[in-house]
Amino acid sequence: MTDFTLNGKPVSTSPATGERLSETLRESLGARDVKIGCNAGDCGACTVLLDGTPVCACLTPTQQAEGRQVHTLTGLQDDEIAARLRESFQDFGAAQCGICTPGMMVAAVALLRKNPDPTTEQVQDTLGGVLCRCTGYRKIIEAVLAVTNPAPALDDPVGHTGAAIRRLDGQAKVEGREAFGDDIAPAGTLEILIIRSPYARAEFVLADLDGFITAHDGVETVLTAADIPGQNCFGVIPDFADQPVFAVNETRFRGEAVAAIIATPDFIRQFDPAGFPVTWEQLVDAQSIEQALDASAPQLHEGRKGNIMCGGFVKCGDPETALDNADITVQADFTTSFVEHAYIEPEAGFAQMVNGRVEIHACTQAPVMDRDALELILAMDANQIRIVPTGVGGGFGSKLDLSVQPYLALATLKTGKPVRLTYSRTESLQSTTKRHPAQITLQIGAKSDGTLSGFNFFGHFNTGAYASWGPTVANRVPVHASGPYRIADYRAETQAVHTHSPPSGAFRGFGVPQSAVAQETLFDELAEKLGMDVLEFRLINALDNGVPTVCGQVFEQGVGVKPCLEALRPAWDSERAKAAAFNAENEFLKMGVGLAAGWYGCGNTSLPNPSTIKSGIRADGTVVLHQGAMDIGQGANTVIAQIFATALGVPV
Repeated sequence: MTDFTLNGKPVSTSPATGERLSETLRESLGARDVKIGCNAGDCGACTVLLDGTPVCACLTPTQQAEGRQVHTLTGLQDDEIAARLRESFQDFGAAQCGICTPGMMVAAVALLRKNPDPTTEQVQDTLGGVLCRCTGYRKIIEAVLAVTNPAPALDDPVGHTGAAIRRLDGQAKVEGREAFGDDIAPAGTLEILIIRSPYARAEFVLADLDGFITAHDGVETVLTAADIPGQNCFGVIPDFADQPVFAVNETRFRGEAVAAIIATPDFIRQFDPAGFPVTWEQLVDAQSIEQALDASAPQLHEGRKGNIMCGGFVKCGDPETALDNADITVQADFTTSFVEHAYIEPEAGFAQMVNGRVEIHACTQAPVMDRDALELILAMDANQIRIVPTGVGGGFGSKLDLSVQPYLALATLKTGKPVRLTYSRTESLQSTTKRHPAQITLQIGAKSDGTLSGFNFFGHFNTGAYASWGPTVANRVPVHASGPYRIADYRAETQAVHTHSPPSGAFRGFGVPQSAVAQETLFDELAEKLGMDVLEFRLINALDNGVPTVCGQVFEQGVGVKPCLEALRPAWDSERAKAAAFNAENEFLKMGVGLAAGWYGCGNTSLPNPSTIKSGIRADGTVVLHQGAMDIGQGANTVIAQIFATALGVPV
């Protein structure tokens, strides 16, 4: 037994040898305000106070808490510093998705107890061990500093559109009550362990699964493709749906699922996946764009010759002639890599049967899309499937795709029992979508006065083993590769290429950031060769009201890139002067100042993107909204309520 004091109350627990304090707190003692993001001491989401000192609970064996005081955020509700911090976090919008907030606030309380009036640098140093993927830290740092030097509270009594108000869901976040994907399941719920391919491409054979189940106490059942009553296929764009829930005979990327074990938590904790009855034969793979385009490369999908999934194309004017007539041209090749979304909350969820209906709680960006996909996978009517979105600890696009949802649904349907699944950080990295790697060739010309004269763009985008949002990327990039500039003679072509890599999907821009890297870099080179200031070069070519884009679209109002760039001029001049002065005084350490502009269209590209919000009035006169836009930290819950309040003329 290990005895200690948790949030002011004595507790006794019987942890396994070396059991993490984070697991004990969450699963044995119900302290779900302690979050787990990495189990490696990297993210700090599990930060608690141990005898007043902040520690990562995931790195602390429970036995080390013997006889000591442990405080989580919930245990600080009556603490005066924590109370002021809660108010400050809400006034500064420091809690966005909320997954890092408990750890961040606990660390801040420890600092403010020792140093009631810290400097910015001291706050930064203290919070450096707790990662946030939403705020950029500025709001958090300001909120901590304001505990001693309070700013005016946000108290707009009406809260209509444009007013700075507290987030409507902020209180739960700063109190640690926001329930995320791994916070719903009761302790002791059956868990799911997915068996994944150790190779980028492999043939596999499943052996005696019934014998495996019989031979292992704690194993409830095993899932494979044979357990799928409907289609063993999903995808966010129906015409390109191609990803199996469980691979059959051959896997297409390392980490692809082939089976899943449903078992007790004790079994899952101790089981080595190498003991699962499956044999592998590694096959030749094509993990890069060059390999996949080679004539001898294995073909990942029938009907997608040469591993080309699809392409995109936009052309206006005569770019070839314009480039020939340009006074100066620049050309370069660019390569970008996979980028992990790195949300602090790994994919997680819980499922159970409720009155014959399957009910899935999960951290998702797209609950309606989840339900539509599961309708086909489970061969069930949509009214027999309920998706209950939990809090989402960051998404950035990747949680638009299915992850844990089909495994949870299949497991609870087969067993009739509640089940849970939380990806490890390794599983999340291996199996969920990434930003598309790109290989881009771009040539741009300009006249001596700085006016653009010809633009020729070609890009290959590595969409991985399955389509995901690859068609959107391939079609969106040619529309946006110009940047927010007027280019009369323009050509942009893309191809999405299948490889034996994890699927690439949505990631804050659908390929546009990759194209902007190339376009903005060459704009700097053009300006340099013309002897022009890079800001002036952009102003000469920036779009304006009434000026057509490369697709011929004309905005009569609202094109703000020129005013935006003009507003940067004072800072651009002053920062360059600072850099020049610094560089004149330092021989080895140098400072630079950069400038870039970007644009991004709303909605899907080449696809309809309808949105519906329903509202009603209760008997007490309050207005109720029903809408499907998930708040993943961006503030949708608050902003949509403000829009409706403004339209109806009532306080938010």
